[in-house]
Amino acid sequence: MESGLNPWTDSPTPSDVYRRGMADVCRSDSSNLRGMGDILPPWLRGTVRQAVSLITLAQTLAAFSRLSTHQRVLAIVLEVVLATCWGLIAHRRRGDWLNISILIALIGLGGWLQVITGNGQVFVVSYAVLFIAPVWYPMPRALLPAGCGVAAVTLCTMFVGTHDIAGGIGNGVGAAFFGLAALFFGQVRNSAERNGQLVDELRQSRDAQERSAVVAERARLARELHDVLAHTLSSLSLHLESTRALAASRDVDPEVRSRIERAVALARSGLEEARDAVGTLRDDALPGPERIPLLVAEFERTTSVASTFEEVGEPAPLAPDASVALFRGAQEALTNVGKHTSATRVDVRLEWGDSQVTLRVINDGGNDAGAALPGGGNGLRGMRERAALAGGQMDAGPTSRGFAVELRLPVVRVASVHEVPA
Repeated sequence: MESGLNPWTDSPTPSDVYRRGMADVCRSDSSNLRGMGDILPPWLRGTVRQAVSLITLAQTLAAFSRLSTHQRVLAIVLEVVLATCWGLIAHRRRGDWLNISILIALIGLGGWLQVITGNGQVFVVSYAVLFIAPVWYPMPRALLPAGCGVAAVTLCTMFVGTHDIAGGIGNGVGAAFFGLAALFFGQVRNSAERNGQLVDELRQSRDAQERSAVVAERARLARELHDVLAHTLSSLSLHLESTRALAASRDVDPEVRSRIERAVALARSGLEEARDAVGTLRDDALPGPERIPLLVAEFERTTSVASTFEEVGEPAPLAPDASVALFRGAQEALTNVGKHTSATRVDVRLEWGDSQVTLRVINDGGNDAGAALPGGGNGLRGMRERAALAGGQMDAGPTSRGFAVELRLPVVRVASVHEVPA
């Protein structure tokens, strides 16, 4: 494990995330730059990405009336090369020396078109380069194309057209301040993006730490439950076993022995339930629908109530909470039948569908099977809450045969590799 990682989740700690973020801030290269117009609506991106090419083309076409045939051909060739180079800059998201070289070449193309037409193409290209170089590329690499842009604006004002020396100096100073403003804007924007990434990573790290704390608390509770319940129920089972043996040896009334037998079975069942609860807290194998047939058989054995189980359809994967809810629903329904009705028959049906699984427990013992369990049991309300948390639904009510409980839960259909679209 690397230094600075959380020992519970193997995820970055806040200090590790901060150090990584500062390393990104100070890094001198950039390999994941935004493309031109990425922050704009899709319908506007294409136009913006080629705005410089379109503007310089319009300037060139405006000067066609005073150009010779040779100059027109040369100007069109330069425009095609300029549009190609600008397209590379707009779509190639790397701040390497190839992009820097292309930017300098673009300034040269703009200057050449300025000399031919005198319509200011160099100013459009130079100011565009002065904006994107400090915003996109790391310092000091961005200084080279930015410096070339300032020089092109200054020299073309001085020596192309009007030969205005003072105006060239003024335009050069203005271009330099424009480049500084673009640099400030780029630093603010990049810092905001990096801060947002750091906040997201810190939030993920905090969530991971909270999850690890929950896991640790669940493990502690599991140990406590195991120490208390397992010891108590094991002692109770031993005492009941000895009481059963003593009752058999002293010719105790058969009804008393039957009740002792039932108490022994309940103690064993309670011990198994305690172990299941501990396993749930520890994220061990959780009880699911595959254990319902055993549950029905055990119910018939301990209560002498005729019980049937039927499973229809192809079993499908269930989410962990749905799988537990299905088993607990069957368990709760059978428990209610045994404790609150005089049923002589129980039918359990598990039906798998394309989008949900349905569990039906029907008994012929009257309408009291939905009562809440004594001593604070969950009853139907607890079953309904557990089903809702698993994304399903539970209904219960009297029927012509007695009382029915129906639990519906969603299934998880996993597509095979061949079914996944390309």
